[in-house]
Amino acid sequence: MRNWVVGVLGVGAALIASSAQADGLYRTNTGLAGADFSGVEVGLNLGLGIGSGGAVNTSGIAGGAHAGYNLQNGPIVGGVEGDILLGNINGGSNGYGSFSQSSLESFRGRAGYAFGDILGYGTIGWAWSTSSYENFSGSSGSTLSGYVMGVGAEYALTKTVTARAELRRYNFGDTTFYVPNGRISTTPETNMLLLGVSTHF
Repeated sequence: MRNWVVGVLGVGAALIASSAQADGLYRTNTGLAGADFSGVEVGLNLGLGIGSGGAVNTSGIAGGAHAGYNLQNGPIVGGVEGDILLGNINGGSNGYGSFSQSSLESFRGRAGYAFGDILGYGTIGWAWSTSSYENFSGSSGSTLSGYVMGVGAEYALTKTVTARAELRRYNFGDTTFYVPNGRISTTPETNMLLLGVSTHF
């Protein structure tokens, strides 16, 4: 998995670098009228996760990639986006065990308003997480599903490259992990502060 993550990040970085060098070829266009955020958008994310697993506070770093498509009518922007984050988001012990997440995925809608070269937006959609719970008797893994919502801002650095900052909240509802000495019920939630960079086609 680690080699796969490195490969994805490498390809994404190469795409963004080539877009910055070939700045006049693609659709995002800064100028007096502001940026055009429409079209295909792909990029990289780096996030800091802070959340909870029942009474367990979780924190950690995750990174990954996103891809989406936007439509723009005047200053109004709307679209869809999917992403995957891989990392190590762990919880300290609550006296009984610890909760952790190794991945977060989502498929979301985005809608916002462009103020010149800055796009402010909200996002909401479905979310999944590869998670586990561990205590003295052993561990139990589970793929969680729920929803995610957030707000963010995206800035057009050049005609083809944008940077973003986003705050998301993932909620996976009531979840039960079955460990050897019994079952543990928890309500995993994760807050994620994300920084990203994208290239537009």
